[in-house]
Amino acid sequence: MESICVASRGIVREELTRYNYQEWKILMKNYLRGENLWDVVESGSVSTSIDAQRDAKALHIIQLSCAPNIFDQIKHFQTAHIAWKHLAEVCRPKFKIQPRIRPVVVSNVSEHKALYKFVENGDWEGTSLYLRDQPNAIFWTPPSGRTVLHIATIEGHMTIVEGLVYLGKKQLVEMQDEDGNTALALAAGYTENVNIATSMVNVEGGEEVLAIENKEGEIPLLLAANSGRKRMTRYLFLKTPSHVIHHQSSHNRVLLLKLCIQAHIFDVALKLLESYEELPIEFLPVLNELARMPSAHLQADLWQIIVYIFKKGNLIDLISIMMLMGKKLLGFARNLFGLKSKNRESIFGHKNEFLQILRYYKDNVPKFNSSQLRDAFVYDAMLEAAKHGNVEFINAMWEANHDLLWAMDDHGRDIFSYAVLHRKRNVFQLMLTLCGNKDIINYSTDMFGNNLLHLAAHLGPLSDMNRGDVAAWQMKIEVEWFKAVEEVVHVKCREAKNDEGKKPEEIFIETHKELMKDGEKWIKETAGTFAIVGVLVITVMFTAIFTVPGGLRQDTGMPILVKEKRWFTPKQPSFR
Repeated sequence: MESICVASRGIVREELTRYNYQEWKILMKNYLRGENLWDVVESGSVSTSIDAQRDAKALHIIQLSCAPNIFDQIKHFQTAHIAWKHLAEVCRPKFKIQPRIRPVVVSNVSEHKALYKFVENGDWEGTSLYLRDQPNAIFWTPPSGRTVLHIATIEGHMTIVEGLVYLGKKQLVEMQDEDGNTALALAAGYTENVNIATSMVNVEGGEEVLAIENKEGEIPLLLAANSGRKRMTRYLFLKTPSHVIHHQSSHNRVLLLKLCIQAHIFDVALKLLESYEELPIEFLPVLNELARMPSAHLQADLWQIIVYIFKKGNLIDLISIMMLMGKKLLGFARNLFGLKSKNRESIFGHKNEFLQILRYYKDNVPKFNSSQLRDAFVYDAMLEAAKHGNVEFINAMWEANHDLLWAMDDHGRDIFSYAVLHRKRNVFQLMLTLCGNKDIINYSTDMFGNNLLHLAAHLGPLSDMNRGDVAAWQMKIEVEWFKAVEEVVHVKCREAKNDEGKKPEEIFIETHKELMKDGEKWIKETAGTFAIVGVLVITVMFTAIFTVPGGLRQDTGMPILVKEKRWFTPKQPSFR
């Protein structure tokens, strides 16, 4: 099976899609170099039969590392060089916004050094006197292209900005540095000072500066959204001319929507969407950004988890949660209850806007056919949502198109598989509820012969945290998770072997050895530190974590997993 998929062999972490090109390129390039194949890929020179064989091998590796929709675009190419160039063109990010603000060193300014020093120090009196004697100095620029207005904006000197704008008017406001950035662009990308931006926009004819692009094709509004400047983004969205944002041939509207969702500026994203009666098809891929965002509802989830733990009254849970999360929970509670009413309303308004965006997509997704949804990576978005525990997203898209519930990746793994692999109980429970009949998952396997119990046997996402307390906590979670999945799947899954000839419990034992050792070590050290309660802690922890109720199997040493459901059922949002 290892020849089927390059990703499965560890060459790249995951198959190439339109969203992971940069990481894929680095890993693939390093691998091809290690195999002495990169020179034929880079040069495209195939002068001997040996070169032709190397080129064919490189092309084969590249093709195997691509998702099916990407492979379809390069399957007809005959050389690795042409395939590589094509992938760079179609998969690399179309728009890149990279903050770069190179300071102007006043000592390097050849002329008008005194003027730049006055501006840098916030000395308006000195600045105005200098400009009274040399009025044209206001438009002078060093090699960097930075005018005195750029400098005043970077330094945040509001009084000087207002004075310079009054003197230089539209001509000064529209001047660009060597990167093509106006002073407004710098204010948008690197400050939250809306007053400075307002002074430039309000100058006669100043609204035109809102449409000026830098050398990367970025307008001030996009720079603000990319930097997560919420107040600045809201202001510029209101002021930027409609045609600059909404023109059909412009990339601004799609990129703005994506950046606002990434920065959690949901109110602007919602207003942008609601300005269209029907969803433009190019907005569909942005669903992947929504799918990756469980943070939009983290506050509610955290309290649900706390209530769940304390309701159980399990001593090991209480001890673990206090020792592992005590400081974080204390800080969270202090912050929450210390918030003013206005801020608490902001938190709930934040989540409400997120759900309204989902509702908008839910109402519009049914207008597109399966082919359009697949080309726009909406099926991929369902798997991303499962990976990140975003039940709101899955529920909304299911209401929009039931077929999306059966999204599957190229390894034959569906939403159930992703929920199991990434320990998303809420997603798994939601799927069981929506599917109605859990028998449909009884015999499902991926392309490597793994059923859901095989996947549950692998280490969960916390396994890369190499701390003893985390190891002890995770070992308990891992056992309970394996037990919970075992209850759901068919009994035959317990003894089923994957393509490597391994049963689920064999994988569990194999992958959890180090975690067990780390947890045991930490428990012993912790019990020694707290001598008074040492016996209690060590007894409870070993009993609850490593001696699962029911004892151990004599033949394998695997815990005998009892039939006790421990699913945490989340509150499911309504989109009706």
